[in-house]
Amino acid sequence: MASNDTPPPSNFQSVSGGCCSGQTLAYLILRVLLGMLLLLSGIEKFKSPAAPYHYQWTYWHDKTNEAGEVVDWGKWRNVAKPIFDFGGFNNPAVWGEKTVNAFSHMFKAYALVLPYAMIAIGLCILVGFLNRVSLFLGAAIWVSLAAGQMTLPDNPTVWMLSNFTVYYVAALALVKYNRFALTRF
Repeated sequence: MASNDTPPPSNFQSVSGGCCSGQTLAYLILRVLLGMLLLLSGIEKFKSPAAPYHYQWTYWHDKTNEAGEVVDWGKWRNVAKPIFDFGGFNNPAVWGEKTVNAFSHMFKAYALVLPYAMIAIGLCILVGFLNRVSLFLGAAIWVSLAAGQMTLPDNPTVWMLSNFTVYYVAALALVKYNRFALTRF
């Protein structure tokens, strides 16, 4: 070995490390994008159905009278009903009456909780709270929405939702470069 071919010292620091490395900034940009995507998608569920647009929690939920009967369906039905009806989950001849009733309750519960979960997880991702868990749950939301669309089949929407999920996979791969967050986990 020649005298000028000496290896670098063991405490040699890489230029790519630190709080402003390319990987750290890439993760930060991706995390902010994914957090905003979920947060704004959740908020959009509470938008009024017609212009001029404004937001209220009540648009998502059913309006009932004093007797508890639904007088006006909420926007949640736009999410759950097509998949329930056209995905084949409302067929008692195939599933049985009890199973169809169970499916209808599950679809309604999922649809009613969906925007709140999107907002909460989107905020967690945006501020960097429990990064791995939040990113995993965010990806799970998009996978669940894609799975529902697969029953229709609505291939363009499935591909769009699958692309969203791939971005979460990329963020999970870069999470070790997290430097600007509330928690490092």
